[in-house]
Amino acid sequence: MESTLIKPELSPYNFTRIRFQDCDPFGHLNNARYMDYFIEARSEHLRESASFDFYEYGNRYGKSWVVSRVQIQYLEPVRHNDIVKIMTRLIRLTPGGITNEALLFDKEGNRLKATAWVDFTFVDLAKGRPARHDQEIFSFLESCLYKDEDMEDTSFEARVKQLRKQVGEGKYSGERIESP
Repeated sequence: MESTLIKPELSPYNFTRIRFQDCDPFGHLNNARYMDYFIEARSEHLRESASFDFYEYGNRYGKSWVVSRVQIQYLEPVRHNDIVKIMTRLIRLTPGGITNEALLFDKEGNRLKATAWVDFTFVDLAKGRPARHDQEIFSFLESCLYKDEDMEDTSFEARVKQLRKQVGEGKYSGERIESP
């Protein structure tokens, strides 16, 4: 891996428009499609903020991350053509895995629409078996780790309550909105 990796922003976000083909007959974002938006946002965030592409990493080193567990809370409907703000961050790191938190807001960041914790297991792609992070990638991931003492040893359900409170207090609103 390149030793020129830079420390990324810890809570990057972007804006995206909800596509017609991702919605159910009621015009709501299909619940299975939230993961696509979350994974794509995280991929984009890492490319933009750290010049890191995990697909390229997997091709180069034969190891990558696969989803092993998802916890998601749908809080408010997201509809076709809505512009949403998606924030992602790395919240847990182990020798063989990571957990990302994804937050989906209205475009102003005033309403939390959904949140997820996504656990990834690091795997050897040729063997199809779990692997341990080598020191270089572990150090890089450590530099990406979002640390919030309020999150230590908290459950997903408790985190959802905490996030809803923070959103109500305006913690995620006010950033400049750019059209996707």
